[in-house]
Formats: sequence, structure tokens, C-alpha cells
Amino acid sequence: MAAQSMARIRQGGSDALDKLLHDTVSRKTTPAVFFLATNAGGTIYENQAGDKIFGDETKGAVTGETVMELFSQTKLITAIAAYQLVDRGVISLDSEEDVAKYLPELGDLPILKGYEGDGKPILEKATKRITLRMLLSHQAGCSYAIFPSALSAYHKLYPEDTDLLSSSASMATIAKPLLYEPGTSWSYGSAYIFIGKLVERASGLRLDRYFQQHIFDPLGVKSLTFYPTDEVKTASMAICARMPDQSVVALPPGAGVVRPTEVADVPTDMLLGGEGLFGTQRDFLVILRAVLQSDPSSPHHATNPILSASSFKELFTGCVTTEGGKQAIVDMFAPQGYFDPVISTANVDYSPGLLSNLEDFTGRRKAGSGCGYGILNTPFWIDPSTGLAGICATQLLSMGPDPCWDVYVAYEKELYAQLE
Repeated sequence: MAAQSMARIRQGGSDALDKLLHDTVSRKTTPAVFFLATNAGGTIYENQAGDKIFGDETKGAVTGETVMELFSQTKLITAIAAYQLVDRGVISLDSEEDVAKYLPELGDLPILKGYEGDGKPILEKATKRITLRMLLSHQAGCSYAIFPSALSAYHKLYPEDTDLLSSSASMATIAKPLLYEPGTSWSYGSAYIFIGKLVERASGLRLDRYFQQHIFDPLGVKSLTFYPTDEVKTASMAICARMPDQSVVALPPGAGVVRPTEVADVPTDMLLGGEGLFGTQRDFLVILRAVLQSDPSSPHHATNPILSASSFKELFTGCVTTEGGKQAIVDMFAPQGYFDPVISTANVDYSPGLLSNLEDFTGRRKAGSGCGYGILNTPFWIDPSTGLAGICATQLLSMGPDPCWDVYVAYEKELYAQLE
């Protein structure tokens, strides 16, 4: 990996980004929007605009302290926790035995091959065993029921199984049949819930306490939490939804992606390492900056980085080796349309932690970057070659491609255009 650059905004560049932000929000086609960017040394741009409750100016505007539901942004932090245990020699990326020891529930999961004529599931015993690398890169065979697959029908057959966001969720209700032999394809889904449980069992700490002790406290992060406290509710931006006519409406509290709304209802024995966190994008940017600081070639390499040099390299090294796996990645991410050149099996991969682009985006991130996002449209990316990480976030529930992705692309293009 080449030496990390030190990205900086040129004089007047912040004004151009501010204009893009305010023009975007003024069109009322998205809720409030947050633009953030950092190099390894510190924040180089941060601004936000829009109503805290879309369409209701009386409730005030969003600020840098506005809390969001991060959902799958949580996955990066869980990946960091897992890598830290690898760095300490507690577990290994490629040990089948470690996963069998700490996640015995996964060893008994069959493969869902299809259905009989009467609708009965066809289940076969897996012949391959799961590793942490497979879980981190979504190659273990896990999926979400909301995505079209054979598993969707399985959930309809067994509706008594609890939703993963329910207060009564457990390993038993979340552990579902695999879609394929571990390591032979790719599917985005529930793997990070299991990684979170592995972190707990291998470290001896509950997931929230592990995050606090080993990631949040060392980095000075204050807002990230699994718990919808009164303070979180007061500081939160309202979730919105894209309607069929493409209009945006604010949803009432508790609507949208339904999850526990009271601290007492959050199952502390089943904290979701893939979906569970609330917090500010400002604090999430601190996490991204800490990743950049873990690069040994960075001019701001941390004295005590959150990741070792080897784990940093793994985080940005794709590991999907099958053509079917690559095609599954393309099928999932092509509709958003933010790859440029257009996404293909030749220019995309998935590392143990991030979606990877294998060639430069036109006027944007460099090859070897990694990215992710939460279901409420909170995409982020880390570009080690440029020495830059960015976030373009809102709180919008939308099914399928959404104009929010055009905002993401426009912000990234403008940001790179305004670098020195």
C-alpha cells in the first residue's frame, strides 16, 4: 500500500461545499444532510443543514451534536473490535476452531438448498466450516430476511422466529440456515451480530463495555451507544421515509425500522454488533480518522493505533475469490449507481470489513478504498491513498435506489475537487 497522503481543503473550498449542502437541502428532496471529512490529523470539513424534524422549522435545525440511528455503520466498529482481538492473539482470522469454540451455534447451521413441492425446506449439512474472515467479509452464508433469497421464504414459513431487532431476540432466533457452503459465495446480512457475540465471549466483556473500554474511551468518543436514553431521544433527528410519489415525510417516533425505544427493552445479552448503535456522525468521523491513523505510512500514525499494521492492511484487502461471490456483490450495489466506472466483477471486492473498489472512481476516491453505509442512508468511505475519509448522512428510509445516492456522489466529487 502506498504512503498515505495528507488531504487538505484548498482556500475557498469550504464555501463550495457549503453551497452544495444548502442547495441540496433547499430542494426538500432529502431530509437534513450532514457532510463530514477528515484526514489523519483532524477534521477538514464538517457542516450540516436542514430541519431536525423534516418540514417543521419550529423544532430547530440539526447541529453537529444531532444523534442518528447508525444501523450498519455499527459493523465497522465491531470489525475493529474483532481485529483488536486478532492483534492480541486471542483469535485468528482464518481459524475454524476459534469460531467453533466461541460460536458453537454456527456449527450446527444447515444449508438451505431450496424447498420441496409442498413448501418444506430442503436442508443439508454444511461440509465447510466458518472462519472470522468469512463472517467479516459476508462469505459465511448469512443473510437478512428483508433481502430476496431462499431465506425470505423460510422466515414466512416460521413467523414465530423473532426479528433480529426485537427486544426478545436471541442467538437461537437469529441463527438461521445458511444460503450456501461457507466461503463459496457472498451475501450481506446478519454475520456481524455473530461477530459481536464472538467479541463478547473471547474478551469476557459485554459488547457495549468492550467498545467503551477499547475504542470509545481511548478516542474520546462520547455519543455512540446501544441505548435509546432520554438524552439520545432529545438529540435525535427524526427518521423520514421516501413515499411512492418520491416525496419525503417525517415518521413519528418509533416508526420506520422498528427497534426497542426504551433502555429497559434493549436486550443486553444480545447487543447487535451489526445494527445497534446510535450516535453523532461527528463521533463516527473520529472512528474513521482513527482507522487512517492506523496506517503505518500516515504522517499522523497514532502512537497507540486502534489497529495493527497487519489488521489495517486486511481491512482494505478484498478477499472474495469466487465469481459467484463477486457477482452477488455487483447485484446488491449496482442499483445505487455510485460506482464510476460502473461496478463489475472486475472492479469490486469485499474485504474483512468494507466494500472495496479496485480502480479509481472518476474524480473521487482512489483504488483500494473501503466503504459502507447504514440502512437510513448514512454512507461513508475511507481512502487511504488520498489520506481522506468522508461521510454523507441523513435519516431516510427508502426501498431501492434513492436520490440520496446522487447527493453522496455529488458531495464526494466536490470534496475531491476542492482538495489542494
